Amino acid sequence: MIRQLTLPDGLDVYSLNPDETRFVHGEVFGARCYLQHGIELRDGDCVFDVGANIGLATVFFHRECRGIRIFAFEPSPAACECLKMNIELHGADARVFECGLSSEPGTAEFTFYPANSVMSGFHADLETDRGTTRTFMVNRGIAPRNAERFLGFMFKKVTFPCRLRTISEIVDEESVERIDLLKVDVEKSEGEVLAGIRAEHWGRIRQAVIEVHDENGRLEAVRGLLTMHGFEVTAEQDPLLQGTTLSTVFATRRR
Repeated sequence: MIRQLTLPDGLDVYSLNPDETRFVHGEVFGARCYLQHGIELRDGDCVFDVGANIGLATVFFHRECRGIRIFAFEPSPAACECLKMNIELHGADARVFECGLSSEPGTAEFTFYPANSVMSGFHADLETDRGTTRTFMVNRGIAPRNAERFLGFMFKKVTFPCRLRTISEIVDEESVERIDLLKVDVEKSEGEVLAGIRAEHWGRIRQAVIEVHDENGRLEAVRGLLTMHGFEVTAEQDPLLQGTTLSTVFATRRR
């Protein structure tokens, strides 16, 4: 159920899960997790928010600089409805696409965790996802026994088919001349999202921040792809995610 929530800094947003929203808000607005390692926004920039969820990053980008133009992608109908409400609430210049992004157009089954929406995705694996969340909770100081009690509730799931599109399809359709920041947080689909960028479109991307699940060498593959296309790349793992496969990759154009 969507409800309005006032966050610690006074920001009003619509939320699916208040505790989850407070945590993500702290990461996005408090820690400014998308503006690290040389990543910066300028007035009038264009941002692709891939895996927009309920729109906290979209709202952050909108508030960070003037005239930010955002393309927000979210396949979950519940999260997408909340995303649209937050865009309207804050008057962001954002186009919403209720779809996933991948290497080619099509459809795929999406797994949605209503009580833990940020872990939802096209490659959901209940045991892996529970393990990642359990490790994160223990790293935050929650006793393992208490963490286990929460996990059963957090990982009740629903599945449904979703449309898939590609970044290059959107670039062509919307006549996008540049992507100043490509933000990707798509729960194990990051390789497929990047594979949906045709060679002639890579030069339009100035910066990228990508959450990577390092399974089967995916982190090195993403680093290698970005380096090949002329980016300087930094990978970092949040201390709270030690013991998981999760890292964040920051990519800026070589100066």
